[in-house]
Amino acid sequence: MTITSNRRRFLQGSAVVGGLGALAACGQQSSEEQASQAAEENEQAAEEASELPNTGWERAEYDEVEDGGTLRLAVSQLPNTWNYYHTNGALADLSDILDPIWPGSYTAAEDGEAVLNPDTVVSAEITSEDPQIVTVKYNPEGVWEDGSPITIEDFASMWKACNGSNEDFQVASTTGWEDIADVRQTDDEFTGEIEYSSTFPDWIQYLYPSLPTSVTADPEDFNEGYVTTPTPSYGPFKVDNIDQTGEVVTLTRNENWWGQTPRLETIIFSVVSQAQMPSTFANGEIDSISIADGDTYSQASGRSDSVIQKTNGVTWTHVTMNVTGDDNPLSDIQVREALARAINREAVGQAVVGPLEAPVVNVDNYVFMPGQDGYEDSFEAGTGAPLEYDAEAAGALLDEAGWELNGNVREKDGKQLTLSVTVPADTKSNSDRARQIQNDLNAVGFSVELETVPSDAYFDEYIDTGDFQLVTFSWIGTLFPQQSSANLFYPATSGQNYTGLDLDDEVADLARTMQTELDPDARMAASNEFSGIVAKSFSVIPFYATPNIFGVAEGLVNYGAALFESIDWTTVGFKA
Repeated sequence: MTITSNRRRFLQGSAVVGGLGALAACGQQSSEEQASQAAEENEQAAEEASELPNTGWERAEYDEVEDGGTLRLAVSQLPNTWNYYHTNGALADLSDILDPIWPGSYTAAEDGEAVLNPDTVVSAEITSEDPQIVTVKYNPEGVWEDGSPITIEDFASMWKACNGSNEDFQVASTTGWEDIADVRQTDDEFTGEIEYSSTFPDWIQYLYPSLPTSVTADPEDFNEGYVTTPTPSYGPFKVDNIDQTGEVVTLTRNENWWGQTPRLETIIFSVVSQAQMPSTFANGEIDSISIADGDTYSQASGRSDSVIQKTNGVTWTHVTMNVTGDDNPLSDIQVREALARAINREAVGQAVVGPLEAPVVNVDNYVFMPGQDGYEDSFEAGTGAPLEYDAEAAGALLDEAGWELNGNVREKDGKQLTLSVTVPADTKSNSDRARQIQNDLNAVGFSVELETVPSDAYFDEYIDTGDFQLVTFSWIGTLFPQQSSANLFYPATSGQNYTGLDLDDEVADLARTMQTELDPDARMAASNEFSGIVAKSFSVIPFYATPNIFGVAEGLVNYGAALFESIDWTTVGFKA
C-alpha cells in the first residue's frame, strides 16, 4: 500500500467476506435465476483470481530473522499532516509510515479473517443486541510513546472528535464513529462499553484508539497540531527523525513497546518520485517497491538480488467524472453512459496490467471484488446489460443527447464536446490509462486533452477541490468493504464523493442497511442493490482489479505482497 499519487484508501474500511446472499431481482428474471447467474460469474472471476496466491512473501519464524538491520522503503511525498484522521491525512503514503507505529485492534489472516490483536485488546464481545453493546478490555500493558497508559478515555475522546458532532474537527470521514452512541468506562480505565445507536456488524474496527486524548480533545490541536509533528506511537516502532530538507523519515524501535521486540532496528522512508522509484530499487537503494506498470516490472525484475512477489489485490482503478456545473456535458447521464461504453476497458487493463504478466480482471461491482462471495455484475443488475465496449452504441447515445458529429468532434448549440483528464506527473500507470481513455473517447467524437499536474498537488489542489473533469486513480479496499464503499457515493457531501452526484434519495436506506444489518443475506442483497444504482448513474467507471506486485530485496522476510494478511512488524527483517 504505497504510491499516493494514484491510490487512496477507503477510509475506516475493512470487509468480512460472507456467504452469497439473496440478490435483488433484475427485470423479469427471478431472484433464483439471478443468484445462479451471479454465482456462475463469481466462480469464473474467482477462477481467474486464483491464479495468484493471497500472500506472496517469504515466511520465517521469529528466531530465523536477523536481530537488527535497516529496512529502506520509499514514499512519494511527506505527509500533508501526520493526523491520519484529518481531512488532509488519509493518504496511502502516511498509512505506510504509520503501519509499523499503529498495531490496531485486529489483525487479518491470509484468508481475510479478522481476529483481535492480543497486544492491544484482551477481549471484546457483543453483550447486548438491543441496544448493541460491545464490552471491551484493553491490554493493561499498552502505553503511548511517552509511557502513559492507553485507556478507554482515549477511545472516548477519539470518538467525540471523529463522529461529526463537533464540526470544528476537520475529519476525513465519520464512518463508523457516527454509529457509536456512547463510550463509557466500567470496571477500570482499561475496561469499557461501546454502545451503538443501531446494529453495527463491523464493530471490531472500532475498539482501540489510534490517537491519545492530547490529540483529540481540542479541535485546534487535532486540525493544526500535527501538520509537521508526528502523532504519538503505540507500536513496535516510533518516528525518531523527520528530515524535511532531505525528505526522509526514520523510524526506530519504540522503547515503550510492550510486545515482542521487533527484529529490525530501523526503518527509513525516503521520498522518491514515481519516475525514479524503479531505478532506485534496481540500484539497490531501497529494499522494496510496489509495481504497477510494465517499465517498473522490467527494471525490478532485472535486479539480481531481488525477488518478485504477486498476489491478488483489493485495489481497483477507474475513471471518475465530475458531474457538477450547469454547463458541464457530464451532467447529462446519456453523455456519461456514452463515455463509459466508448472506453475499451480490456485495452486499458492490458496497457497497464498486461506487461506485469498477471491476469487482467475487470471489476463490475462497487462493493465486492471479483472472486469475493456476493460479487455480481452491477451493470447487468442495474441497467439490464453488461458494460461492454461498444463505440457504435456510444455514438448513438451522443446523437440522442444532441451532440452531432462535425468533422472529428461533436458539437451541440455551437459548443464542442471537450473534456480533460487530469493526470499526475511522473505516474506511468496513470498516464497509460489516461492515454487509452483519450484515444477511445476521441474516436467517437469527444475532444479530450490530458492535463498534467504536479503529483504532490494531484489530490490536494485538483481532486479534493473538484477542479477536474475526468481523473483516473485507484481506490484501495480493506477487509470490510460494505462499511467503507458507500462513503465513495453517499452522502452527496461525503469528502470522498468526488463525482458531486447526489444519489442520496435512492441509496440512503441501502447504505444504512449495508452498514447496520447483522443478517449476512440481507446485507449482501442491499449491498448489490446499492452497487447497481451506482452503476446505472455512470459516474465512476471501474476498470481492472490491480494485482499486488512487489519487488523485494533477497533475504527480506515476512514483508511484501499480500491480499489481506497483516504485516507483523516485529518479525519483519532479513533472514539470519
